[in-house]
Amino acid sequence: RTRERVMVELTPRLSALARLAKRYDIGLAIDAEEADRLDLSLDLLAVLAADPSLADWEGLGFVVQCYQKRVRPTIDWIVALARHHRRRLMLRLVKGAYWDSEIKRAQVDGVPDYPVFTRKVHTDVAYLACAKAMLAAPDALYPQFASHNAFTIAAIRTLAGDARYEFQCLH
Repeated sequence: RTRERVMVELTPRLSALARLAKRYDIGLAIDAEEADRLDLSLDLLAVLAADPSLADWEGLGFVVQCYQKRVRPTIDWIVALARHHRRRLMLRLVKGAYWDSEIKRAQVDGVPDYPVFTRKVHTDVAYLACAKAMLAAPDALYPQFASHNAFTIAAIRTLAGDARYEFQCLH
């Protein structure tokens, strides 16, 4: 029921916002911050990616949280979506900012496992694996990497070589 309501009420507003962003040639990214809303966020991305009025705009983007255990399959899905619609999507990779609330939500809901990695080292390894996957799909993705970590930045620079990408940082 919630999904239906979101798709009916939010999709037209988001589509209008995307057309406005296209008109001014600025990027618009859907941020999938919460594990339990990832599928819904991907549904919204799919609608926008299929919109013919946005077909020649490379400003449509998505943000994935690397601490989510589903991050690699999510990237593969986004690559497939972009290729299906013959477009290039921006994809920002972040380690994640709401780890503690994801853990608490899973505990409160009594789920048998956490949707996020419970050790930082696992998130760090996932980040590099995701970066490799993103850099391997230049036809489908414009990679954007968000990190404050010097090692991560150096690793991305090494992995990317001459590939086009950008770093992003919160100020």
